[in-house]
Amino acid sequence: MRKYYCSPLLLVVVVLVLIIFPVMAAYKAHHNDGDTGNFLQAYPAAKDTKLDNCYLCHTGGKSKDKYLDTCDYCHATYGYKAPHPEGSIQKTLNPFGAAYLAAGRSAAAFASIAELDSDRDGFSNEQEINRGYLPGDVSDNPTVKQAAAVIYTKERLMHLPKTSQFMAVDTAKAGDYYATYTGVQVWELLKDAGILASATDITVYSADGYSRNYAITDIRQSFPQGRFLSRYPWIKYPETSTYLDGQQIKGELKYLLAYERDGYPLLEGRARMGKDGGKVFINGEGPYRFIAPSTIPVVPDRSEWSIDRDDPPYPYNPERPILKNADYCGKTVVAIQVNTANQKLFQYDWNGKAWQMVEKGELVVYGAIQPHL
Repeated sequence: MRKYYCSPLLLVVVVLVLIIFPVMAAYKAHHNDGDTGNFLQAYPAAKDTKLDNCYLCHTGGKSKDKYLDTCDYCHATYGYKAPHPEGSIQKTLNPFGAAYLAAGRSAAAFASIAELDSDRDGFSNEQEINRGYLPGDVSDNPTVKQAAAVIYTKERLMHLPKTSQFMAVDTAKAGDYYATYTGVQVWELLKDAGILASATDITVYSADGYSRNYAITDIRQSFPQGRFLSRYPWIKYPETSTYLDGQQIKGELKYLLAYERDGYPLLEGRARMGKDGGKVFINGEGPYRFIAPSTIPVVPDRSEWSIDRDDPPYPYNPERPILKNADYCGKTVVAIQVNTANQKLFQYDWNGKAWQMVEKGELVVYGAIQPHL
C-alpha cells in the first residue's frame, strides 16, 4: 500500500480549498460537450476508447512554424473565447469531422456518414469505428500494425538516473508556487526507450486523453533558473527554503517526468465525474507528471481569479508574451508518443486501460522508437 505524508493542518487546509475552490485542484478536459454526446449516442461501445476524444474529429497542425497537437492547435486556431475567427473551426477538422459538420452536427449525422470513407483508407467510417480505429486519419486503420512500445513501471523508472529540481511553477489561475520535483529527465527516458534519430517531437497524454506536443529540440535543452521571490502573497512557498528574496536559484531546469514532489510520491490522479456522467476533471498530479520549465525566468503576475488581480506590483497580464509553464505540465501522464516529421499518429491503444495504468503506476512510450533488446 502506498503511503503519503500529510500533516493534520495541511489536511484541513486542503479540504477547505477543495470545498471553497474545487476547480483549483482540477484539470479540465473536453469530455462533456454536445458533439461527444452525439457520438456516444450513435456508438455507445466507443465510450472510454481512443475514439472518445477530441481527435476523433479534430487534427493537429502548424502554428507559427511549430507543430501543435489536436488540443493546442484547436486553441491556437479557434481561440478560447468568443468572438472566434470566421472559418477557424473548419481549419481544425479532419475529414471525418468535416463530414460530420456538413451532415448537420447531430447524432443522426453520424449515421448518415457511416458508409462514407472519409479518410480514404479503404474502410468505411463505421467499419473503422466498430473496430476501434479513427475514421478521419488515413494512418490509423485495420491494416496498420501496432507501434513499438516500452512499458515503464515505477520500479523501472527508479532505475534510471534521478533528477531533482527546485523550480517555480507559473499558473494563470490557481496561484504560482515553488516546489522540488524529482523524477527522470524526459530526454534520458526517451533514450532509454530507444528513440529514433528521425524523431522530431513527442505528444504527451494524460489519463483523460488531454494532450500536449513538445519539440525534441526543446526536450534536450537546459533552461535558466530565475530568482527566488519571497514577498508575494499569491505565491505558495515550501515549508523550508534556503533562498532569500531576490537570490538566484542554483542550477538549470530540464523537462522532467516527475514521480515525487517535495520528497513525497505524487498523489494519484482521480477522475471527477461531471453531471452528464463524463470525465471532466482530474484531481491530483500522479503517479507521473510531465514537468515543463519556463523558457525564461518566471514573472510573478497575479492570478486571474484573484480579487486584487489588477493591483500593483505585477497585476495579472493576459497578454504577456511569456508562456505559463504550468499550462504545459501535464498531470497523471500515462502515455508518451514519439513522432516524426511525417507521422503524428501511431497505433497503440492505451485509452481503454488508462485508469488501470494509473492504478498500476504504468507509463507507455511508443511510436518512433526501437526498444533495446
